[in-house]
Amino acid sequence: MKNLITDYNLTVSEPTLTNFKREENIVQDGTIPMCRDTEGTLWAISGHTNVGRVSMFKGTNIDDMQEAWEIKLNFCVGHADYSYDGVRYPEGIKSVGSMWPFGLYICPGTNRFFCFFHNESAWNGKGTGYDAYGICADDKPRNDSDFRHIGLMHSDDCGKNWTFDRWVLTGERPACTEAFNAGAGNVRGQKMEEIHLGSGDFSLFIDPKSEYMYLFYDIIRQNAVTEEWLSIDVYVARARKRDDGIMTDFVKYYDGSFSEPGNLGRETIILPNAWHPRVVYSEELGAYIMSYTGVIPGAVDSLLDDNMHLRTSTDLINWSEPITVEKDGTPIENKYFAILSNETDAQPYHLKGNKFSVLSNTHCRTSVHHTATFTKK
Repeated sequence: MKNLITDYNLTVSEPTLTNFKREENIVQDGTIPMCRDTEGTLWAISGHTNVGRVSMFKGTNIDDMQEAWEIKLNFCVGHADYSYDGVRYPEGIKSVGSMWPFGLYICPGTNRFFCFFHNESAWNGKGTGYDAYGICADDKPRNDSDFRHIGLMHSDDCGKNWTFDRWVLTGERPACTEAFNAGAGNVRGQKMEEIHLGSGDFSLFIDPKSEYMYLFYDIIRQNAVTEEWLSIDVYVARARKRDDGIMTDFVKYYDGSFSEPGNLGRETIILPNAWHPRVVYSEELGAYIMSYTGVIPGAVDSLLDDNMHLRTSTDLINWSEPITVEKDGTPIENKYFAILSNETDAQPYHLKGNKFSVLSNTHCRTSVHHTATFTKK
């Protein structure tokens, strides 16, 4: 399928530093979720609970965003006996570990803030976290083989205080293995020759063209015997948008339709080997654009190529061949990339003109901002 961006020349500006700063203990590890409220204020939530602080930011655009306040949780994270209000993962295993906010939605009818977050079962488990092999006494997973889930929390005071709601997305395979049951009871764990590490490493896309919102998420596949990383593939689930302060459940895309439950349902790959996908709609192209970091299956030194790739689609399921984003003939490099609008009258996931912003960061460093302009050839 043709990439619609190939009809354009793409020019990328010099990077500038954002106010999402490591030196102020905002340790961003993933793409930054943003949403604009009905009064036009742009909000973001940045940081994670494993290291540093998590704070709300607000402004009119990316360049003038300032920290508004550090968030507070009406629940704890970390130890399996206490975290996430004692609500277990859908597999029946005790919820454990840290959370990384990756999705923000502000209900247009009630101004309730919803935050979707990534969770891993090893990091910050305070001696109770686990991976494919067993308990992680040092709170670090072996070969990054811990399990992912996507959770939901909400705030009724513009992100000052947050209440845990539920787990909204879980992989089809259980978050345990034949080597370590993780307290799942009479559950058959995954075979070690090929394990799936759950649903996570995601972004939220609020489609301006339909009544749905989408979670584009990754599942990591590993051979836990040889400790080889097999692939990181993209999947998608959707939920209907509401304006009454309630969040509906997500339905996974499987075998040609959105038909399987978000928790433990089956799922079909829509794009192989792409890390941290993020999607926007472009009026200029009349199509959707996905940005992501490339994945190199079976690589010895690094599974990621640290380059930003773009694909286009008209249906959010079938995606074109990729192009690599370059500046002056050289690929821009980082670990996480997010394409988004920087127009003051648009949602960050809706490109109205022929420019878009790129936010990127690596190894929990300060996020940087490029501006890209595409002009018809």
